[in-house]
Amino acid sequence: MLIDFHVHTFPESIAEKTLQLLLGNMRDTYNIDQTLSYGGTPHLLLESMKENDVDISVTMPIATKPSQYESINKFARSITNGKIISFGAIHPHNTDIEYKICELKEQGFKGIKLHPDYQDTNADSDEFIHLVKCATEKGIYVTIHAGHDTGILPPFKGDIMRIRKMLDKVDNSFIILAHMGGFNQWNEVEKYIINSKAYFDLSVVSRFIDINQYRRIIENHGADRILFGSDMPWESPADTLRFLKKADISDKDFELITHKNAERILGI
Repeated sequence: MLIDFHVHTFPESIAEKTLQLLLGNMRDTYNIDQTLSYGGTPHLLLESMKENDVDISVTMPIATKPSQYESINKFARSITNGKIISFGAIHPHNTDIEYKICELKEQGFKGIKLHPDYQDTNADSDEFIHLVKCATEKGIYVTIHAGHDTGILPPFKGDIMRIRKMLDKVDNSFIILAHMGGFNQWNEVEKYIINSKAYFDLSVVSRFIDINQYRRIIENHGADRILFGSDMPWESPADTLRFLKKADISDKDFELITHKNAERILGI
């Protein structure tokens, strides 16, 4: 069993335009020549899952504007089918946050995805913390883009020190910090975030992190708080899995990371 807990997919009508915009940002900002692992639509996602032996993908939509709340969640509900399970989307500047969180829970969403930079909200701001509190108090998991971003210049609104301040004020056990706790800030993750109750996912770190640090974070944070995630289309599950196997962890820890932790969160 393999559950990819961090995937992106887009409606057919905007997938190509959206991906080309993001690719352009990466080239222009950091001269990164990124290859996509799949074409970015739900149909192509299912094909990619079959090719990569992924049993379930958990998609992570991001509302970059408050006005996208209805349309993104409608799309998220439409693609949830057992093989694909979508988190919901909400913006920290939406009105009626408490009502919307309850609505998302009633609609069956297990979690939401937040991105401080794309949502132009510091991770330690009152608005961000209020949203995270409302979600976690209702048993909604919150995946947060933590650390740097390959398409944005600093300063980063999801910087690890901002994340640390946020963690001090919310229930960590319902938090999932993407990109091994904080992209390209793994020294800070080891110093300030390890041993929190937050989950980490493995998404799109294999090309950037040293394998020894990768293994050390898994061992010290605990495999029971690590989730397999590729960040498709930015990395293929095959590459993520290959790097995880390279870390030479125990069979028990491998099963926790590749599916058992995700099954616990998803209730399956």
